[in-house]
Amino acid sequence: MSPRCLARPAAFSAGSALLLTSLACAAAQPAAPPVAEIPVAPLPKPKKLAPLPTPPSTTTTTTVTTTTVATPSLAAIAAEPAEPARGVPEAMPAPAPAPGRIVLVDELPYKAFHARASERPEHGHHGKKHGRHGRPFHPAPGIIVDVTDAQGGNATAADLQRTARNDGYWPFRHCYEEGLRRNQDLSGSVSFSLYRQPGGIGSQLAQSTVHDESVTRCVMREAQHIELPWGGEGDASADVKVGLATGDEPVPTPHPIPHADEIREALHASWPAVQQCYESELGKHPDAGGRMELRFRVKADGEILEVSENEPRFGDVDVTKCVLGVYRTAKLPTMHGTHEATFVYALHFESAPAAK
Repeated sequence: MSPRCLARPAAFSAGSALLLTSLACAAAQPAAPPVAEIPVAPLPKPKKLAPLPTPPSTTTTTTVTTTTVATPSLAAIAAEPAEPARGVPEAMPAPAPAPGRIVLVDELPYKAFHARASERPEHGHHGKKHGRHGRPFHPAPGIIVDVTDAQGGNATAADLQRTARNDGYWPFRHCYEEGLRRNQDLSGSVSFSLYRQPGGIGSQLAQSTVHDESVTRCVMREAQHIELPWGGEGDASADVKVGLATGDEPVPTPHPIPHADEIREALHASWPAVQQCYESELGKHPDAGGRMELRFRVKADGEILEVSENEPRFGDVDVTKCVLGVYRTAKLPTMHGTHEATFVYALHFESAPAAK
């Protein structure tokens, strides 16, 4: 046999012997305990860290989570009054005074004319001639002022009546004459109370049988200017009756200009602004009122060249300036002539207090 063949069994025998020796050594060593039985300390749980604040985005896109919440609108918040505190009475606002009414009347435009009635001495020789009222002939309107009762103060009704007749005759007559120019048959009486109180002098209308509210209100306004000799101190009052009777001759009236009705209608178009002029001053001057005469100078085509005030002048300068300003920008119809036209337009302003 060759030497290579003899070497293979010998190598196999040596390998087998080595394997057996290794197995024998491994069996002689003690067995290792399983892994589950080895005590191991538990690891601590990591703490949750607060999320870091997100830096503001530098882009224009933003993600928004919308939550629907019932929120009152800003208008509703402003309009809703705050609830008053419990136990505290809510302050109520004082009621605003009721506005009164404006009584505005006018006359047809006329040529300049002295339209006020006057005492004429030539009628004094009529002797036994009687007038239409069963009394001696008297051309002018009759104004009778009577004080029927007086309360408070030291003066008697007769004392107050003398002053009322002296101070009230001409103002009352001027009020009445304006009504007569509109209606020559106008007559009646105005009954009212004048009173003195700590707040001043006042008046209260009781009854009027005069079918012209402008005349009635004019009498009431002029009555407050009478300074009665009340005497004493404290409250005092007097009941007054003013009788208005037509005279035996009509009150002179001016002659209207041509086409006066047409021009008057055009002038009426400015009345809302004219009334506002008067109403705006009543808060500062409650006794403002009376007659206002406006003198117009107008071109043939109706263009107003000038508006000024005639005598006697209205009692409140601010009202006059305002009314003049209104009519200076007005437009009138054609005056039916080739030259400038001049005429007078009379207004009368009064105020009536609101009904209580």
